[in-house]
Amino acid sequence: MIYLGKIFVVIKSNRKMGKMRQFNFKIVVIGDKGVGKTSLINKYILNKFERDYISTIGVNILLKDMQLEKDQITYICQLMFWDVGGQEKFGNVRHMFYRGANAALLVYDLTRPASFLMMPDFLQDLEDTLQKKIPFVILGNKVDLGEMRHVERENAEKLMETSQALAFFETSAKTGANVEESFKRIAEVCLRNALSYKS
Repeated sequence: MIYLGKIFVVIKSNRKMGKMRQFNFKIVVIGDKGVGKTSLINKYILNKFERDYISTIGVNILLKDMQLEKDQITYICQLMFWDVGGQEKFGNVRHMFYRGANAALLVYDLTRPASFLMMPDFLQDLEDTLQKKIPFVILGNKVDLGEMRHVERENAEKLMETSQALAFFETSAKTGANVEESFKRIAEVCLRNALSYKS
């Protein structure tokens, strides 16, 4: 095992697959309460959706392994999703959950403008805690409720540009729209940064 700062690398050998390397990445999932953070993670990891979720108290940690191939090397990326409660009362303890994060998913509810307007505050809080910028993707969730939309795509794209986000996706934990794509994008950039750091 090789330790690279906050990144752990496990190198294995397998005759059939050739060389394998395993990375562990911490990804914090942040945003206001009720935007669907837990639902998105459960859709991605378990492929399930439940209409009624109890608000996250503090933090939940969920894991998923993703396999990526590059230059005939198989990379097993263990993604550790830290589902951070968005309630205001957790603001003072949220910082401890951010520490050591490799990347972030910032989630808002496109039917609730207030949750979108809070995005810069969540991002600033994250960067102030880490004392650096980390890669992040913005997710506008609940796109399946199109008739209830109150945040236009153009506004989110502008935020993506001004905040220097990696990407922006409109997602649905209910239908699965863009869930796989957005989570894969954040995993790929984590791996790219780890390989760049190693070299």
